[in-house]
Amino acid sequence: MPSLSIRNFGLKVLSIFIAALLWLVVAGDSVVERVLRVPVELQNLPSDLEIVSNPPDTVEVRLRGSSGTLSRMATGDVATVIDLRAARPGRRLFHLTPGQVKAPYGLETVQVSPATLTLEFETSGVRVVRVTPTIDGRPAAGFEVTAVRSEPETIEVAGPASALKQLREAITEPISVADRRDTVQEVVTVGVIDPSVRVRSPQTVTVTVTIAPVKP
Repeated sequence: MPSLSIRNFGLKVLSIFIAALLWLVVAGDSVVERVLRVPVELQNLPSDLEIVSNPPDTVEVRLRGSSGTLSRMATGDVATVIDLRAARPGRRLFHLTPGQVKAPYGLETVQVSPATLTLEFETSGVRVVRVTPTIDGRPAAGFEVTAVRSEPETIEVAGPASALKQLREAITEPISVADRRDTVQEVVTVGVIDPSVRVRSPQTVTVTVTIAPVKP
């Protein structure tokens, strides 16, 4: 029966063989650099601020590492993070450094381009606006729309203060009255045209379109 020292010697030889094999695998991967377009993540935006500029969705990042590691990367493994917690109203500059890039272990960020992003912020606000139903088509011959009512009649919208000042109404999905002879009632989604402004909480409204015979 082999002694304990002989068995241990066999285990040591096996361990050395596995370590050497792993080293050969790793050493076989050449160190390369690759330029990728990666998403920009904006984090910690203060609740009382709105971004009114159009920041880029992606930036270029130059990564250095083994060819094997770079080839195995999946979409979403790398991102550039910008911390906005210190932002304030006005136009602000944010430097992009290699330290802000999230990348898999073993990869080194060499460069980020552009090196600086310009973002503009405004104070956020809330406003109540009326709902204007959108009517599509015409009633049947001899009939007309005599009243249009929305329930609720107003909704709350939120967005940059300057955009809210110019906003006058919210609109609905189209309600068709084509060739109708009687009252139409539909539950429809309501929204705003300005993309910088949003309905404070997604909601629907009930629109009633009263149709009656044309008075002689």
